[in-house]
Amino acid sequence: MVLLKAVSFFYLGVCALALPKIPLSKRKDILASSKRDGVFKNINALKTQMEKTKSKLQTGLLAFERNTGKIHPAAQGAQGTFAATSNNPPLEKVSVSKRATAAEPLTDFEEDLWFGTITVGTPPQTFTVDIDTGSSDTFLPAVGCDSTCDGHTLYDPSASSSAVNTTDPFFLQFGAGNATGFIFTDTVEIAGITARAQSVGASNHYSVEFEEVNFPPDGLVGMAFPALSVFGDNPLFTTLVTQGTVPPVFGVKLADTGSELFLGGVDTALFTGAFRNVSLIEEDFYALNLQALAVNNQVVATANGVVAIVDTGTTLLIGDPEGVEIVYEAIPGAKDASEVIGPGFFTVPCNRIPTVGIELGNQLFNVAPAIFNLGVLEGNDCVGGLVSMEGVPFWVLGDIFLRNFYTVFDQGNARVGFATPR
Repeated sequence: MVLLKAVSFFYLGVCALALPKIPLSKRKDILASSKRDGVFKNINALKTQMEKTKSKLQTGLLAFERNTGKIHPAAQGAQGTFAATSNNPPLEKVSVSKRATAAEPLTDFEEDLWFGTITVGTPPQTFTVDIDTGSSDTFLPAVGCDSTCDGHTLYDPSASSSAVNTTDPFFLQFGAGNATGFIFTDTVEIAGITARAQSVGASNHYSVEFEEVNFPPDGLVGMAFPALSVFGDNPLFTTLVTQGTVPPVFGVKLADTGSELFLGGVDTALFTGAFRNVSLIEEDFYALNLQALAVNNQVVATANGVVAIVDTGTTLLIGDPEGVEIVYEAIPGAKDASEVIGPGFFTVPCNRIPTVGIELGNQLFNVAPAIFNLGVLEGNDCVGGLVSMEGVPFWVLGDIFLRNFYTVFDQGNARVGFATPR
């Protein structure tokens, strides 16, 4: 495996060079569908997405160990701890009437998916792909896949003069979902730039989670570091950098409209002001040191040894039970909703949605109340976008967090930066 060496680059704006960018589209917003008419409805989809995140991160930790010969620090039980800054009363359990819960059947919609377009092969074959900074491999459904791939565009290696079959099998686990098949190398083009001999998983089976009705893109492109690759090879973006096509930095905007992936720099038309940069503590996931938690700009807990990863492939803001409970205990009227919605969920008063903050690099990054609110559960109880999960050794800064910023993933300087989006 060729590991990316750190190289110093200035951020390159769209006006400086004609750098490649692609719009990111969404088929359905799980958060918007969760609060149709302002009411929280889409419970199953959120819980399924949480399990996918948990399994994806565990798969990345195993790949790290295989690729580096070391156990990832997060897999050694070093979860980190929180110290509350005040004593708050225990949380009340939320109570919902039988009529209210029975009135809304649980419907499993697709998760938040930000997808763009790539071409693979010679001549090029076109596919839509999920853009995921929490994993490192590229996979597509292939010709010969069973009925689980119906509705997707199928990659045909035999029709590509640049495809090479490595004969290596792969198995990618995402929660209950998985993709299996064989690894090829082929030419891949994204946003008009080309990677040669890129590893691509040609899937011969998708589990139900990746079937077209639940997963509208054809495949996925992992944008994290080589150490997480289940294939044991460079991710697509790393290949572009090592082949000298782009500098080692890319920008992402996630929003209801105007979402974009910008390769090799940042799009100055999509943000204002300066970036607030935070250094990476690990170059595998986009891993940052989480220093404190805040509610309405007041620190409610300080952290010791807690790691947060920046993940475009996760919808919610996810933390460990200890830290998440401290946050909600600091919100007047917050309630434990685990018995109504599921483990890890909480509600807050709809008329007092808080501003929840994460301190990174000695800087506070706030989640706006309108984004934090997942919708009304019943009465004056709204579901909060911060949830807890056992068995994940990180905090995960997903879509609930990233929607508040234009984000730059600066591999060359080993940092992530956040600016105010336009």
